[in-house]
Amino acid sequence: MNYDIKRSGAYIRQLRIQRGFTQEMLATELNIDRSLISHIEAGKRGCSVEVLVRLSNFFGVSLDLLILGEENTPTEITGRGQLKSEIRKLMEHLDTFQRSL
Repeated sequence: MNYDIKRSGAYIRQLRIQRGFTQEMLATELNIDRSLISHIEAGKRGCSVEVLVRLSNFFGVSLDLLILGEENTPTEITGRGQLKSEIRKLMEHLDTFQRSL
């Protein structure tokens, strides 16, 4: 389970198109530059945590789905300790990715 910017970008593009938005419309809704949307969708650039949260809220999908391409629901994660561990891993992946930008 790793952050694959190409897969994530393709999924974001799919969500945008399914909802009938152009890149310009989505950029306006999220208050970001259209070229950033283009680069994200093409897998040329990853998202900051802030943009991922905005996309998650806008499209009504989980961060797991945007970042990892799969849902992790509490019923799939057994125990509180494991949940904390999974959250810690996700944050580490995001921190590592953000530093690489």
